[in-house]
Amino acid sequence: MNEELLKQIREALQSMGEKVENMEPQDLLDMYQDTVLPYKEGSGLEMFNKFFSPNNREANGAINTEQYTLLDAIAKDPKYGEAVSDSLQSFGGKVGFLESDNIADRVQNDGGGGPGRGKYQYEMNVFNNENDNPHGAAETAVKRLVNAYSTKEGYGMEIPDKFQEELGFKGLSLKEILSKLDEPSYNVDFSMFSEELQDELFYADKQQDPEFKLAELGSGKLSMKDAWLNYHWSGAEAQRESKSNYYDKKIIDYNNSMFPPLKSTDSIMNNNMSTLENMSKKRNY
Repeated sequence: MNEELLKQIREALQSMGEKVENMEPQDLLDMYQDTVLPYKEGSGLEMFNKFFSPNNREANGAINTEQYTLLDAIAKDPKYGEAVSDSLQSFGGKVGFLESDNIADRVQNDGGGGPGRGKYQYEMNVFNNENDNPHGAAETAVKRLVNAYSTKEGYGMEIPDKFQEELGFKGLSLKEILSKLDEPSYNVDFSMFSEELQDELFYADKQQDPEFKLAELGSGKLSMKDAWLNYHWSGAEAQRESKSNYYDKKIIDYNNSMFPPLKSTDSIMNNNMSTLENMSKKRNY
């Protein structure tokens, strides 16, 4: 983390009477959330807001924790907010179910052919003489993840170490990463990645897609169904009706998996609330 900014935070909290001499950096950040954020003025609030702005590259070293994700940045982005971040996460759950039943290592046609890979079935590059455009959506999603995190078009954050390792970026500068992505032979198989990284790639892909109406997804103007049909599946018009019907049927299974109907009222009458508690946890996922 940025030591100078942490020093300023420590001094500001001390000026408020807080004992923070031996406090760990993450605890300092937590105290900011609880102590300083509620105040409208004073107490170094201007500095704190600067420190926590996801668009502020100067604060880069301070917000690059393992806990700070792209969804966090979107939630704090004035263009979007928490409703958009929550909608994008919800959209990801539905798309993963539609594409692979949320199986992270799924291969298209269960290994029987096709370039789709992973939870979201991002297609690998296909290099052959019959393919005029060999570059698949998987490569695009990786490039968008780099843009979302590290470039001036994004949020000015470092890609978390655990993701860098999976992507083969560990120890590389941004210039070297971009050069690696531009290599003609570059290819990527999402089914080899952790589910967490696949989710982050999905969020970056949609947030960085200039055609994807992310704010409208959050407001409800863009439905989850149209978002999937237009910006993820995005296949031939002749297949759209069948895919639309597939969505309608599949989403019933999804909803039942998330919110299973109670078989009877016996569990409630017997004060056994475990079923309702599990349903509540899924709703809050």
